[in-house]
Amino acid sequence: MNRTEYLKSLTEQIQNKNARQLVLEEVAAHIEDQKEAYLLSGKSAEEAEELAVKEMGDPIDAGTKLNQIHRPKTDFWMLGAMVLLTLIGIFMQSIIRAGFDHSQMAVTYSARTILFNLAGFCLMFLVYFADYRLLGKFIWPFYGFYLAAAVFIRNVPYFEYGHYLTVQTTVNILFVPLFAAFCYYYRGEKGRGILKSLGLLFFNMLFLLFTGSYFSASVFFSLAACLITLCAAAWKGIYGGRKKLQTGMLVCFSAGFPALFLTDILLFHGRIFHLAEYQIRRIQVLLNPAAYDAGYQTMLVRKQLSDASLFGGGSIGEAGAMSGAWCDYVLICLASYFGLLIAIAVVAVIGAFLARSLRIAFLQNNRLGFLLAVSSSSILILKTVVYVAMNFGVGPMVGIDMPFLSYGLCCTLTNFLLMGIILSVYRNTNLLTEYREAPFRLRLRFEKVSGK
Repeated sequence: MNRTEYLKSLTEQIQNKNARQLVLEEVAAHIEDQKEAYLLSGKSAEEAEELAVKEMGDPIDAGTKLNQIHRPKTDFWMLGAMVLLTLIGIFMQSIIRAGFDHSQMAVTYSARTILFNLAGFCLMFLVYFADYRLLGKFIWPFYGFYLAAAVFIRNVPYFEYGHYLTVQTTVNILFVPLFAAFCYYYRGEKGRGILKSLGLLFFNMLFLLFTGSYFSASVFFSLAACLITLCAAAWKGIYGGRKKLQTGMLVCFSAGFPALFLTDILLFHGRIFHLAEYQIRRIQVLLNPAAYDAGYQTMLVRKQLSDASLFGGGSIGEAGAMSGAWCDYVLICLASYFGLLIAIAVVAVIGAFLARSLRIAFLQNNRLGFLLAVSSSSILILKTVVYVAMNFGVGPMVGIDMPFLSYGLCCTLTNFLLMGIILSVYRNTNLLTEYREAPFRLRLRFEKVSGK
């Protein structure tokens, strides 16, 4: 049996069409390596290939075993946790909705929450079964569409400020997986690839700001997640070159940027970054909320947290009457209504879910899958950490949501889309190869030279 016949018989046992190419390349490489070894031992080319193929074993048996490995993977724990957390979120929010000081919101809250989560699950499964490599292959068309959509949203005349800000937050966050695909696009370019990635990151920020976008908290979240993705790409050696040096420099840069930003506020009153007075005041309030009137939200949350019992009091407290409580202060309302133990347990389950998503990322051999999972996990983890800190009175009071708990169509769809990307990467762990621009195999052949 020659190589072609062997590979044909073997790949016929692989059910998944995407896995066939992966198995074909893997087995063909093994045959080629073994053939080279036989050639070095003095065998002829025909005999060396025949022996190499024979050494691979029975193609039917080998193909059957490989089919058990190269098949779609389903993380039932993650899917089950998503369903459970979604049901918990809907149940808890439906109970406390009546306490919100917003009559129209109280009437439609439960129905809208259920509808938003159903739409999120549909989007998640759509992404889950998609080939995420298309994002890396057609990144420039995707990015062009993203920029066009960003400009269009900014110029929709009937958008109210609150609605626009919500959609703009989604636009900022959706850039993060796009940036991960760009990091993959510039793979192997060493320092030049890193500079291109950084240039694109800052171009995108400036583009959004100059087209009229607001300098909201989502800009910082997306920037932080992109820098984490960039550091992860260097650490993984995706850019090539001296990865330890690249990673160290990027970590220093990522840590130095917020340090410079804070120094500008404390020492130069925001003159370096041309910050507005209200932006400077927000940072000052964060550092010392008791010293400013604008810190009343933080102080109120701290007081409500100190008054909350372990088993709840059946009231959402004063935080429930604040503007945007159904999205921004759900956790502190849950702590007051159901008790601190329930609130901490919910946060712990969400934390375990996000930790598992990050673990999925670091188990990936496909570099694009690794970057997409890291970027998606990073933005979800950053939002959750800041949201929990805000609701416990130790973080900035910003307009951000928490997965599974916050109300809103845009944030729900965005979170489920990111989770769909993570699950899609896991599903295709042993299925998808990386797209190659010019695939080839370098062969080095050594021959014995007999000396006289």
